[in-house]
Amino acid sequence: MQIIYGIFYHFLGGAASGSFYVPYNKVKGWHWENFWIVGGLFSWLIVPPIAALLTIPHFSEIISQTPASTFG
Repeated sequence: MQIIYGIFYHFLGGAASGSFYVPYNKVKGWHWENFWIVGGLFSWLIVPPIAALLTIPHFSEIISQTPASTFG
């Protein structure tokens, strides 16, 4: 079963990586720096906390009990 999970997560990662370029036709007038910063904001700051909230039990409690120095 672990092999199936591994294959699934590789597929999911590949799909997520490939879908980064889906809106590229809509933003052809943008400079590439703007395109990457918008993609980076979603991939590094917005989606990970949402995914953690959906997949980790009691995630908000874990974060609230973490010392501020750890975040720093």
